[in-house]
Amino acid sequence: MNPKFSYLYLMIAFAGLFFLACDSFIGYRDIDPGRVLLIAIPDLIFFYLAYKTYPDTEKAGKGASVKSY
Repeated sequence: MNPKFSYLYLMIAFAGLFFLACDSFIGYRDIDPGRVLLIAIPDLIFFYLAYKTYPDTEKAGKGASVKSY
């Protein structure tokens, strides 16, 4: 996956969480679990996509050294 989309996925996911928080705050007494799942599942997918596109700078085990103090 292309790492340049990582920030885009993070922005979409955090915007969805903000929308979920606002929606839960406004309808505090009548929170619909179906609506919460409808908002939360795409957020989780976008967080997963951001995790998968994050650039990996160093792989463990391939020339990585561990410092001992």
